[in-house]
Amino acid sequence: MSKLATVVRAGLRSNFGLATIKYRILKEKKDRWLVPLFGLAALGVVPMFYGIVLLIQNVYYVLRPMGQERALLSFGILAGQLLILLFGIYYIIAAFYFSRDLELLIPLPLRPSEVMASKFAVIVINEYLTAAAVVLPIVITYGVLARGGPGYWVNAALVYAALPVIPLAVVSLVVVVMMRFINVSRKKDALILVGSILLLVLAFGLQIVMGRSMGGGAGPDTSSAAIAAFFTSPDSLLNRVGAFFPPARWGAKAVAGGFTGEGLANLALLWGVSLLLFGAMVVLAEALFYRGLVGLGETTGKKRRLTRAEMSRRVTSGRRAFAAIFAREWKIMNRTPIFLLNGTLVVVLLPAIFVIMATVGGGGAAGGGGDGDGDAMALLKAMASANPLVVILATALFMTICGSVNGTSSSAFSREGGQFWISKAIPVAPREQAAAKFLHSYIVAVLGVITAGVVSAVVFHLGAAHLAAAAAIALVAGVLLTVVGMAIDLARPLLDWVNPQKAIKQNLNVLLGMLADIGILTIVYFGVKALVKAKLATNAVLGIVFAALVALSVVSYAALLKFADKRYPRIES
Repeated sequence: MSKLATVVRAGLRSNFGLATIKYRILKEKKDRWLVPLFGLAALGVVPMFYGIVLLIQNVYYVLRPMGQERALLSFGILAGQLLILLFGIYYIIAAFYFSRDLELLIPLPLRPSEVMASKFAVIVINEYLTAAAVVLPIVITYGVLARGGPGYWVNAALVYAALPVIPLAVVSLVVVVMMRFINVSRKKDALILVGSILLLVLAFGLQIVMGRSMGGGAGPDTSSAAIAAFFTSPDSLLNRVGAFFPPARWGAKAVAGGFTGEGLANLALLWGVSLLLFGAMVVLAEALFYRGLVGLGETTGKKRRLTRAEMSRRVTSGRRAFAAIFAREWKIMNRTPIFLLNGTLVVVLLPAIFVIMATVGGGGAAGGGGDGDGDAMALLKAMASANPLVVILATALFMTICGSVNGTSSSAFSREGGQFWISKAIPVAPREQAAAKFLHSYIVAVLGVITAGVVSAVVFHLGAAHLAAAAAIALVAGVLLTVVGMAIDLARPLLDWVNPQKAIKQNLNVLLGMLADIGILTIVYFGVKALVKAKLATNAVLGIVFAALVALSVVSYAALLKFADKRYPRIES
């Protein structure tokens, strides 16, 4: 086995920790409760994916008579690559520059390009899992409905294998150059955070510009002849969706084309560009990777001597224990770029990504009388004027997802890492520490609800009454989901992580938390469906849903505090 393959294998074992889980379950006979929990989580996710498959099927049958069904593939691949781009930025920075195993890898007889390539391979494999929930349902459902032959399935596998390479390679090129200059500054963490945000803004801004340019700068032609030409032209919708990110169009045409000349040509183009960018990353890594690592582990201070009065004030501040624990949580989250980017900023970025995806294919506002909306945005606005119950609950779901479906609560205890022993030693009751952690995680959820509410008000022009009702449900649901995520992390906190990335992005508790959230939201969906079937009024349905969520939230919060008192002394830090 080559040196590179050995390092990749070691990185995968460290990344997923499957050997550790197997040992704890089979040998130490611990964490056996994970087995039935995974089974229940899988059962909870099945209805959601069934609904997604039905939605994809309906969209396919709508687009097929117009010859536009291949746009489905382009949209799925585009969504997957945007997701990879979003999380890949944090992942690249953490794995390349903040992983503790670099102290072991650098002294080994490995070239800088080999170290970076091994880490890049581990990241690519992780992103296959990230994109699977978005891309695979569309690709598989399309293949079954279109009766795809061997060429379809072979090309689909090859396109999926190349899916993360282009966005991750582009991010890697920018990050390597950026870190070469950041490491000479005293404000490394702040510059890394600002640089990551600017990189995200640049990436999404470039995609918007590309999409607008393909849509026509003078506005869409809304004449009947233009509309007829658009829908009778093969793949016109695919090209408009693919204008956001050309590799998505190449991938869609490669999968749908199979072993035809078009399919093989687009497959070759996709893989050619992927290999070219990967090669450029390897060359750049050889020159700049180790230079960017120099000085990252150093810290600086103001070196100012404190007066006796200042020292006395800081040591005996008189701050309540609850406020002190909350302030510590805030500092841990905000002073670590990986935690901040994967937690707090996600609740702001998700609504932004939603707006960007919904404006795919939009043209300019001038000329043709368009308002800058894309095809998806027009459909969503039409739905927003439908049944008020559907509008309120859909908005509440959007707010809940933006606020609560992230790794903040389900990594609340894991983020302390090897310093958790301090939490066990300080004279503060575990329930009070858990309450402070809850408040921090819930504030992040509230921020997501506010951001999603602003998007709903500005983009979809929802009324104040609808927004207030949706926000009330989302805020109460946020309490329940936050408590569930914290309980999962408290049951088995990941404290022996080697880099901050592992505590939130590679933490099994985060996955379990998201599966639990999906299961809870699925139960709420079926509950609402039963209430609607009983022909209850809109206000009655909303009132019952709100009351049920309030009751569950109160009970679950009390249970969390009681669980903290029992669990804290048993945690091995």
